[in-house]
Amino acid sequence: MITSKLGLALVICFWGLVITSIVRWRVRERRNAEKGAIARKALNERILHPNWVFYERHLQRPAPASLRELYADQSLVTMVGLDFSKKYKISTFNPIAEDWLLDTHDTIGCDIVSFAASDCGDPICLRPGPTESDAVYISHYDEPGHIAVFADSVAAMVERLRDANRATS
Repeated sequence: MITSKLGLALVICFWGLVITSIVRWRVRERRNAEKGAIARKALNERILHPNWVFYERHLQRPAPASLRELYADQSLVTMVGLDFSKKYKISTFNPIAEDWLLDTHDTIGCDIVSFAASDCGDPICLRPGPTESDAVYISHYDEPGHIAVFADSVAAMVERLRDANRATS
């Protein structure tokens, strides 16, 4: 009788621990999801309010109209995981702000403001300079100093993004 009561108590304790662990895990997951949603909302707010004065000073020329139009398109610029090509996806767009200026002068010859990031986290940017074109570049972290053309222009990039993500937007 004592053995069966002890066995029953152990089973109850075991299941109590299992249930407690599951509840704690679910609460922690919900809290993490809420924190992630709050962080994403704050990032989206920054994305939706680009600092064009800083950016044009950095570029040393006016920001391309197509980039301004992209950042005015709230649904597109706040999307994550955008298809671009067979080779690339855009993970997210970034705020255009001074604190997003990357010190890349030693590796690619100029500092950049990454207005987007690939699915690998590679920065996507325009090259600064008064005579630079509006070609969009990607700098590969796994190949320091390597910068390649991502799109011939911001307008071409935006058109391709819209075409590739029409079903999801």
